[in-house]
Amino acid sequence: MKVTLKIPAFLTRPITIPPHRGAMRLVFWGTLIGVLAFSGWYAWFSWHNYERDSQSQLMMESDMVAQTTQRLLDGHASGLRFLGMQLQRADALHHPRRARTLLRDYQKATSGVASANLIASSGQVIASTAVPAGEPLPDFRNDPAIWPGFQKALQTHGMRVYHPLREPLRGHWFIRLSHTVFSPAGKPLFVVATPLRLGDIEDFLRLSPLRPGTAVGLIRNDVYIEGRWPVPLGNLAGMLSQLPPTGALRHALASNPQARQGHYAGFVTVGQTYRVGAFTRLSHYPLTAFISIPRSWWLAVWWRRYVEFPLLFLIIMLGLGLAAYRRIVFLDRRWSEQREAFEQTLTTRATHDILTGLPNREALRLVFDQALARADRQEQLLAVGFLDLDAFKLVNDRYGHAAGDDLLKEMARRLQGAVRRTDTVARLGGDEFVLLLEGLRGVDQLDQVLARLQTAIVQPFLIQGKEISLQASLGLTIYPFDEAADADLLLRHADQAMYAAKARPERGREGWAQLYHPDLGTITMGDEMLRQDFLQALVAGEVTLRYQPLVALKTGRVAGLEALTRWRRNDREVSPDQFLPSLGMRERQALGRFVLQTGLRQLAQWRKIGLDVFLSVNVTPEELDSPGFADTVFDILAAQPYVFPESLVLEVLEIGEILEQEVTLGHLQRLRSAGVKIALDDVGSAYASLLRLKNLPIDEIKIDQGFVRELLNKPQDLIFVESLINLGMSMNVVITVEGVETEEHIALMREMEVDYLQGYAIARPLEAEVVADFVHAFVLGSGDADTPLLALHQHLGWVHVAEESAMNHGGYEHAELSACPITAWLHAHAPELPGVEALLAEHEAVHALGQEILRVRQSGTREELHRLLGQLHERSHRFQEELGQAVRAMRDNAAAS
Repeated sequence: MKVTLKIPAFLTRPITIPPHRGAMRLVFWGTLIGVLAFSGWYAWFSWHNYERDSQSQLMMESDMVAQTTQRLLDGHASGLRFLGMQLQRADALHHPRRARTLLRDYQKATSGVASANLIASSGQVIASTAVPAGEPLPDFRNDPAIWPGFQKALQTHGMRVYHPLREPLRGHWFIRLSHTVFSPAGKPLFVVATPLRLGDIEDFLRLSPLRPGTAVGLIRNDVYIEGRWPVPLGNLAGMLSQLPPTGALRHALASNPQARQGHYAGFVTVGQTYRVGAFTRLSHYPLTAFISIPRSWWLAVWWRRYVEFPLLFLIIMLGLGLAAYRRIVFLDRRWSEQREAFEQTLTTRATHDILTGLPNREALRLVFDQALARADRQEQLLAVGFLDLDAFKLVNDRYGHAAGDDLLKEMARRLQGAVRRTDTVARLGGDEFVLLLEGLRGVDQLDQVLARLQTAIVQPFLIQGKEISLQASLGLTIYPFDEAADADLLLRHADQAMYAAKARPERGREGWAQLYHPDLGTITMGDEMLRQDFLQALVAGEVTLRYQPLVALKTGRVAGLEALTRWRRNDREVSPDQFLPSLGMRERQALGRFVLQTGLRQLAQWRKIGLDVFLSVNVTPEELDSPGFADTVFDILAAQPYVFPESLVLEVLEIGEILEQEVTLGHLQRLRSAGVKIALDDVGSAYASLLRLKNLPIDEIKIDQGFVRELLNKPQDLIFVESLINLGMSMNVVITVEGVETEEHIALMREMEVDYLQGYAIARPLEAEVVADFVHAFVLGSGDADTPLLALHQHLGWVHVAEESAMNHGGYEHAELSACPITAWLHAHAPELPGVEALLAEHEAVHALGQEILRVRQSGTREELHRLLGQLHERSHRFQEELGQAVRAMRDNAAAS
């Protein structure tokens, strides 16, 4: 079809508006300065917030350590007071053995106590668990290092905390505690002293979610370090034997003597590193709890959390902005040079290709929109083809571009001769052609056109006295089967199908053309990143399985489960239809192995507890096409001795001709011979001959859920679902119906006598933990019989009998109009059903045609009988469409109210 368009005048008018270079430069530099200013403000604001939040967290953690220590010391203070009372009652000063027994019992009953000692007011040790029985006990009066501190302890009411031990320890911290017991007259009688190991605090800190590099400790009011975690290596004895030098913590404690809490930053004594921390003073004890983290870790977290990715994004955007600015300046300078050339070639190249004379892209756009409108108006098919010549570059390289141009001209002539007068052939450029095949009434007409195109292409081309044979790849999409209503999207789908045709390993006479389906797509950078994320998610356990029950219609109980993949990505659960099309062969094979291993392992656990169900697993075409697929399945089954091959169902998709390839057929036959069941999934959704299914090695068919789910809104599709079920029955295979989402679906499927049901009306995909309880408790109901689907199914049964009688001259009994279930349903729902009078009239007309067929079959002619059969088919189809529209309107009105 040749299209000639008039070029609008504004397209050829010279461009005289000068470019605003100064304004563009001002906008660029102003934007750059604004971005840099905002970046500086963002860095200051994020650091301020991070510093405030981190200091609050450190204060909270130091308070937590202080409270834990406080509770520990309070507990030991109570214990020491009680021990003092017991020793006083037992007159321990005069009965050393009795005192030693009480001290030893206290040490055993109290965790963390290294030893227990009873010291008289004179400084003589009366009893000690640290000194073996019978050996002499020390006298503190003879030890000038201990005697002054002991005299202070005699004057202290309550518990006294001594300086830390003056010797190296092996991984533990000890605090020396004492309690002085006074007589009723206020005279000190004796002192009970115990070295306490801070094991409870160490265990508490070990289990606490502290950040890496965190240091936690206790410091006395006289700035002796009482304990620190982790224990510093090497200089522990030196650190404890003397007062620590000046440090950030000591300075903060001295600057805030009355403050219960505070924070500090600076170089600390241990390690001489710059740390940021907080402290909390204990009540009633001369101790302060502190916690700190290295400044390097502090800055690293702020950088990683608030700066790293924004800075990377800023650098990228600045780079892109600079590149765009330089590109704009370059194009601006080149614009004046190209304007004359553009105005000269615009008219001649606006609508047609110069080389071949075919419509170009702009003309194709207009023709495309008109073809879409005609297809909608005439209710006919529109096939969009994208054709590309294989190895055309070799012709240009070997014979020159002039020979290549001659070949393109000859190809254009052959394509125009092969299509019909109503079709359009356009050239987009290079060796790419677009075909618009209009007015198709069925796929048979499309096959005829494709056969003529194939014949025209395979004929040799005469180039420089030599015959050259070429192959072509054709991608097709059919409107309105392809629901894309946009011309560009349809063309993109055809382009994707063309690349799929090129990628086929075996290109025969039937393999040069590929019909588009949604699984065809090109691999983008985003897809590659998704593939890497998916493999990492498999290893990290972020990919899990859900199990959707399959209910046997005969028993009403759960008979099997289908394993469905879920990916926990970015805090949400992603279903396979959102990521599976982007996965490559390696990722799909890894996913298939994961599903088989995980599902069969879970099935083995269910069987151990007495759950008798089978497991259904989806298998991708890439897995079926791999050489070792059957061996992989057998190895996984062998690893689960509680699972028999008969308990496994593999669901496969019929995409292209993969199920007829030798490798795939070999896998399926080996698996079936071992007892594994093979199910064909989504039957009815693929563009393939349904009769060819009879030759496939399958045990089950699963009807695509898209047809069943929409039956409530499109009752006219019921005849297609019936044909699929009848096909399955004729093949003597198990029939499973997916998409059972309402009680109406359940009632209909009971009438149609299928084997298994699956859908949301039974259950959504379940987690493995709840499957056993669900299987034991679930019983399938009878469904809602008050549905037009059930009545229409019974009505169509009568229509099929009438048609069969007309074709084969068999006998049948005509059903009275009043006895038809559709009549009763229409009358029952007349108040809320729009256009019910027209539906009743159309239904009555269908039954009248049935009566007429009965009369003509007995006394009429064959031609009249065939005429009535055509009218019956047309009237019945019209009634189904009008019924579907009325039911959809009734449901919309009910939902709106």
